[in-house]
Amino acid sequence: MEKPTKLEQQLCFEVYKASSNFSKMYVKALESFNLTFSQYLVLLVLWEEDKLLTKKIGVRLGLGTGTLTPLSIG
Repeated sequence: MEKPTKLEQQLCFEVYKASSNFSKMYVKALESFNLTFSQYLVLLVLWEEDKLLTKKIGVRLGLGTGTLTPLSIG
């Protein structure tokens, strides 16, 4: 039987760590604007094209309407 690969040698773990660090960076950067990362992404979509339906925003972001509906800005 082959010896299991160490966690640090797993590509998925490195991607997870990078994603986690990236998210933490955005949390800190958006804190002064009182925005979550998800709210920021929605704003980016709306800055490109306003008056979009929630469904179309969800398609652009790869998120379901159930995730987007509770995102209120204000």
